[in-house]
Amino acid sequence: MDGLQTGVNFGDLPVSRFIRRLTFLSAMGLFLDGYDLTIISVALLFIKPQFHPSPFLLGLVGSAAVLGMLIGSLLFGNLTDRFGRRTMYLLDLVFFVVFALLAAISQNMAELIIFRFFLGIGLGADYPISSTLTAEFAPRRRRGILMVTTIGFWTVGAIVSYFVSLLLLHTGPNAWRWMLASGAIPAILVIWGRRSIPESPRWLAADGQHDKAIAIAQQVAREADTTLNIQDGGGLGQETPTTMASFSRLFHKDLIRMTLFASVTWLLFDVGNYATIVFSPTIFKMLKGSTLTSSVLASAAMQAIGLVGIAVVWILVDRAGRKRLQSYGFLGLGLIFILTGLLHHPGFGLFLSLFLVLSVVDQGPGQLTYVYAGEVFPTSVRATGHGFATASSRVGALIGILVLPLFIAHVGLSTGLIVFGILDLIGMVLTLWLAPEPKGQELAGG
Repeated sequence: MDGLQTGVNFGDLPVSRFIRRLTFLSAMGLFLDGYDLTIISVALLFIKPQFHPSPFLLGLVGSAAVLGMLIGSLLFGNLTDRFGRRTMYLLDLVFFVVFALLAAISQNMAELIIFRFFLGIGLGADYPISSTLTAEFAPRRRRGILMVTTIGFWTVGAIVSYFVSLLLLHTGPNAWRWMLASGAIPAILVIWGRRSIPESPRWLAADGQHDKAIAIAQQVAREADTTLNIQDGGGLGQETPTTMASFSRLFHKDLIRMTLFASVTWLLFDVGNYATIVFSPTIFKMLKGSTLTSSVLASAAMQAIGLVGIAVVWILVDRAGRKRLQSYGFLGLGLIFILTGLLHHPGFGLFLSLFLVLSVVDQGPGQLTYVYAGEVFPTSVRATGHGFATASSRVGALIGILVLPLFIAHVGLSTGLIVFGILDLIGMVLTLWLAPEPKGQELAGG
């Protein structure tokens, strides 16, 4: 072929059709997370009058999947480093399909909470798996854009879930069952599509399977009309198999700074993020002049306007870099949360306006905490590290989901929003202090 390039390392391959397909299939895992964890916020409006749960049980229903995600990200992240990316890439969504359907036919609160927990295991597993695969196949100069695309589909899933819930809103008291079951349909299609994705050549190289690693890397290069430089192993890294998949490795002297940065900043972000997502219809319904339909539409508008923030991050992530965007995002979030909390009895319109701005600036740390966790760890513990950071973020999400109803019931919504703002400002300080800048750099360990 006349236009054939020659002799490039794996990290310098162009974005091919295969890379775009991989990115889409990985993004759909995040789509399902956004879809399911958002549609539960609408389903809660129907679950509450049917089962009459206490505020604590209501929070537990909203947080059961998040607790499952904590376990799933830790367990499957480590298993993904031990046994490879591809097998786990298929298995995790099977959990989602089975338990989404079981949750939809729950007969009591106990069943609903248990099934939502196991569903969350599959959702949590997909974070380190999809992030790791995307990062390890992506060209280094376009890695930021591809990973932002992946996590950006979380918001797409959230938006779609609101419109699906609007279609089901007036189907009767069991509308919540159809809402919870609906996510199984795209999940089955994604499982089918993922069968064509090969093992990560970077993981194979780190596992000592260099011949297989080179063979897959050459196949990817051929699809991009490019020749792989195999003189130095294709730039895939040369880690020894003995270092694979140890949790303790994350806390060694050379990695503990990155472990703390990736996990603590994501935890701080998700305290306010998940609380406002899960309970946004409930919050809007509390405001003067709101209705059930307007509350759902307002929540959908929050997610839709968030696409503007995602677009900004998508454009700038490989230009301005990760550190600057995450710092500015945390600063904006902190100030808006505090300002909103200081307002006395805001009307529906003003509150919605502030939350729409919040949804735009939210996308800085919202996208980049995920991206950072996939970039700052070496191949041997990349999924384990991302899984640990994801689990930490779910701890933050659980805190937010469980305490916001208590804030509303005992000290008021305003106090909760101010606390969320302070946590985001701490996230900004930690980003400025601890964050590296991986823009355009080769992944650690290849």
